[in-house]
Amino acid sequence: MQKTESLYPLIVCRSDGQLEHITRTGIKELNQPTTAQQNDTPDANGNVDCYRRLEDASEKGLDWRRKLGGMFKEAIMMDSKEHSKKRYVLKELPEGYTLWEHVKYNKKKMDTEDKKKEKGRHAAGIYERQDAYLYGHPLGRKKRFRSPVEFFPHLLWLAVDKEGDPANCSCKICYPEKDEVQTPEDAVKEIPKPEPVEIKPPVKKEPKPAPSSSNSRSVPSSSTAPPPPPAAPVRATATPSKLPTARPTNGRSPEATADGDPDSKYFYRPGELVWFNNGLNWRLGVIGRRGLLNEHPRYLIQPLSNPLQHQPPQIKTDQKTSLRPWLAWSAPLPTISQINNISFDKIPWERVITGEFNDGRKPDYVVDGSILAAKMIDASYSLFDRNDHALAGPGEVHYNGMFFGAEKIWVGEPVRLRVKVKAVPDIVVMVVQKLIERTVQGRSSVTFVGDVYKLVQMPSPYTNRSQWPTPDLPARMVADLRYRNEVADDAHANIWSEWRLLEPAARKELADIRGRWYEARTLLPILRGAEKYEEDKRSGKILDVGLFMNGRLDNNGVPEQRRKNRRDTVGASVPAGFKFSRGLDGLPAENVFPDEQQLQAPLQLDDANDLDQFMDLDGAGQNFYV
Repeated sequence: MQKTESLYPLIVCRSDGQLEHITRTGIKELNQPTTAQQNDTPDANGNVDCYRRLEDASEKGLDWRRKLGGMFKEAIMMDSKEHSKKRYVLKELPEGYTLWEHVKYNKKKMDTEDKKKEKGRHAAGIYERQDAYLYGHPLGRKKRFRSPVEFFPHLLWLAVDKEGDPANCSCKICYPEKDEVQTPEDAVKEIPKPEPVEIKPPVKKEPKPAPSSSNSRSVPSSSTAPPPPPAAPVRATATPSKLPTARPTNGRSPEATADGDPDSKYFYRPGELVWFNNGLNWRLGVIGRRGLLNEHPRYLIQPLSNPLQHQPPQIKTDQKTSLRPWLAWSAPLPTISQINNISFDKIPWERVITGEFNDGRKPDYVVDGSILAAKMIDASYSLFDRNDHALAGPGEVHYNGMFFGAEKIWVGEPVRLRVKVKAVPDIVVMVVQKLIERTVQGRSSVTFVGDVYKLVQMPSPYTNRSQWPTPDLPARMVADLRYRNEVADDAHANIWSEWRLLEPAARKELADIRGRWYEARTLLPILRGAEKYEEDKRSGKILDVGLFMNGRLDNNGVPEQRRKNRRDTVGASVPAGFKFSRGLDGLPAENVFPDEQQLQAPLQLDDANDLDQFMDLDGAGQNFYV
């Protein structure tokens, strides 16, 4: 692994990889070896025959990527003196493709000392069989690639074919009638001649870090998922870099860790649906990326619209006056009543904007499209950052994050729960410990597992702040409690607030969750109003943000929808080229704003940021999302 620093990474931005496949009989299945094939339980004779997942950074994963990088060099850069002596590696497999190893061995023999000494003496070591296969082809798990040579024609097609037409691919799966392509040179003959490839020379200076971004790969695909966008010519980034690093020791991704920081400067997260101030009114949009400018947060917002009248993106620099959560307000009805009960993706927008459905009022087709698109997003969910290391039961898949309607939530943080209606509502949250999906007969169900807490207030049992305990809760909840109690103490109100455990290791379903939880001092001054919020502070009693917010699917009749990823969720309500950022979990270029691109000359933003590549967030580990 020490040699990886001398390798030059290549990035193929487009991908057709799918982590899930719908069979001809309509059954949705994971695009990987079956659960039975992954079973490593020895039989009566001690024989094991199973498949196991290989990470990109594993020895065999690195070997695949080195070979693919070498073949890419020979096929594309073979005439360039500048690159003749350089060694290239594919930085990561295309999004949605996963490497699996088929192993066969006898556990009894493996446990003997003699066999242990034999390990590593030949290709398979102590194994009778040890073959790697690449899964992810859109035709399903039975259409897998057996070697880097077999996959290379497909990779080259992804890189250079502008049309994105599988008919142009010469790999043995896409074009089985042809003779199997054995060499990169043969593969090039079968694919339209690419445009000249732009190679960036090695940069000796350390690149300037991209503007600090905030917080932010989805799983089973919908049968209505849009086709992949047209391929852009691939540019091989030749700047030496290390391969992706491992997760922090806390097990959370950098983006999840940042979102859990009580001192974060951001209220909102990439991919979330928000209201934004459009000058004369408030409109609906999604956050594409976020960053800091002079230590102040700002967001790139893509307005929602109907598919025929997309609006240009906007940059919002004041999250206190320019943005609101989707759940802060209820959406009005469309101005055209005939389309109110039709789902966004089934509306004949060509007929709508020509006036065919007008009912006497002056319609706003862009606003109508945004309202219906927002309801579609609110009714959708997708999971990302698959956790293959979790202790999963039969048929279970665990994830570290989820786009839940308008919002983005992580394992390890609190979510608001639905409770019985009372005159004085209870404030109840769940600290999510697990996100589990099961798919039965093509239908997805999600279970939230975690501890349930209720916010309680009582006369303070402490005489000074040095006695205050620090509860074992997520950092944001701890900081919010401290703030509430400090406000009460400053006002001499003799009020003590704490989260009381109601139910450990509870299990909740989608319908039980209202949305993500927000600290009082972030959104309450905005939703409550500055004047009333200051009155509350003087009285020493801080209310809860959830009292001023709706819940997911409130007043929304759109049926629940499992979506492949965030890009699939927003669909045609945003331009085809719009991209979501993974924040700290992605490439620095993903966080560059349009007004900063001029300053990022060495980095080709469009190539590093292909939408489908980084938003298919269902992959294992860091895959990732998107």
